[in-house]
Amino acid sequence: MLSYVKSVLDFSAFRPEPDDPRASWGGRFPGRTTAILHVGRNSLAFSKLDRQGKAESVARSQGEYKEIFGELGPEIREGTFEGWCTVSIDTRYVISVESNLSRKPGSEATLKKDPRSILHARYERGKRYSVTHNPETNSSLLLTLDEESIKKVEMLCKEQKLKIGRICCGTYVLLRNALSMTNVKKGADSPFSALYIACCNGSVCALSQEKDNWLEVRSRPDLFADDIKPMLDLLQPFQERLSENAKIIVACDEPIPQLEDGLAQMFPGRAIQDFTESGYLARLLHTN
Repeated sequence: MLSYVKSVLDFSAFRPEPDDPRASWGGRFPGRTTAILHVGRNSLAFSKLDRQGKAESVARSQGEYKEIFGELGPEIREGTFEGWCTVSIDTRYVISVESNLSRKPGSEATLKKDPRSILHARYERGKRYSVTHNPETNSSLLLTLDEESIKKVEMLCKEQKLKIGRICCGTYVLLRNALSMTNVKKGADSPFSALYIACCNGSVCALSQEKDNWLEVRSRPDLFADDIKPMLDLLQPFQERLSENAKIIVACDEPIPQLEDGLAQMFPGRAIQDFTESGYLARLLHTN
């Protein structure tokens, strides 16, 4: 009884449980230190998230998954509240533009439980999906994640006594946020054209939008490390395809040296709007 009274007085009784995926990360772990894990191809990086959701980069390692999780797992667990973490899958995924996907009420929830009924011929066994619909057209962004890879990460985290509170694809989250931040004026009188570039832990997605229409997406996980040339090579085909008034919108999880200069040379004279900041993905997840 006393513990209940205390929980009412300090408002903890009214807060969401740590394993409640419907609540924001900050609401689930108020005043607690958690972690964000970036899982790439044979690599693991993690940052601690402080009580305000600010990310502090801690460690990165490469090698076999079992070995690197065994190496970093204790450090992650000991430095966080009960080992709670959010995981960004930055490998073995595909982001594509699809047309005429179902938008019936509840279809996004159905996509997670019974994707075949929504995707039909597009469905692949052993995949998990998420979708973002274009509010102005019949096109959609479809995220396809490899289920085997997700299950392997879940198993390795469990072995290290790490508790996963959320699994996402960082590049997809950054791209969605950039779209929502810029597509704010709707209607035929104010269509928006841009090339969106989202990057997380060396994975890149570029999406061209012409007058609110999503035309082309180029997405590559595990594309680059220190040298940004592979990213610029991926973007090169858009040089001649963008309309005259299209802007360049950039959203990266961490600042990337020389990227601004590279984009300015590739797309001379175009306005560049950059949402990038250190720990950007962590901040977005903390508030959503």
